[in-house]
Amino acid sequence: MSTRKNSCNPKNTLKKVINHISKTDKEKLELARCFLYPILRFINIGFKLVAKKQTPYKYAVARMVKEAISSNGHPHEYLLDFSRIILSEGVLTPPQVESVSFTDNACDIILADNSNEGNAKPTDVSLVLFYNVVKNEFTCFLKGNPRNDATCLYQLPKHWLGDRIHLYLSMRSLDGKLVSDSEYLGDYIIQ
Repeated sequence: MSTRKNSCNPKNTLKKVINHISKTDKEKLELARCFLYPILRFINIGFKLVAKKQTPYKYAVARMVKEAISSNGHPHEYLLDFSRIILSEGVLTPPQVESVSFTDNACDIILADNSNEGNAKPTDVSLVLFYNVVKNEFTCFLKGNPRNDATCLYQLPKHWLGDRIHLYLSMRSLDGKLVSDSEYLGDYIIQ
């Protein structure tokens, strides 16, 4: 588990952005960069197989700008649709979630064993990301429960109690050669 505060001061990895790009587009890029940079390790796993001519981070930023950021009608103000954020993309069979529950500042994610579907294997492990909207912090689990292990309890930071979080889940093969598309599991209040 790793927890990172989103300081929104990422290294400038997008220096090759075209100079004549509009102010609106630059602001969308900056919003995406600020959101994604603290979870770079997650992004590098989630997009390393599909980002052919660019880094996984640049690919993720472009996808986020295209898919999840829209204008709210006021100049230079944008809406971030958390349900449309994509954190991994691949051909691995996605997990089948039975339930998500929160108790004692921990999240219990129960998966159905769908290791007999598609290219899924019992040894595939989950990638889990929690984003705390209130504190603007992330907690990532890069090697969660295996596909054939029905339940896993993810302990969250104590200072998150009572905060709203967004939850994302994907799978990767044990050898790291395959990942699934990420799934948005919803927003919750931590109890």
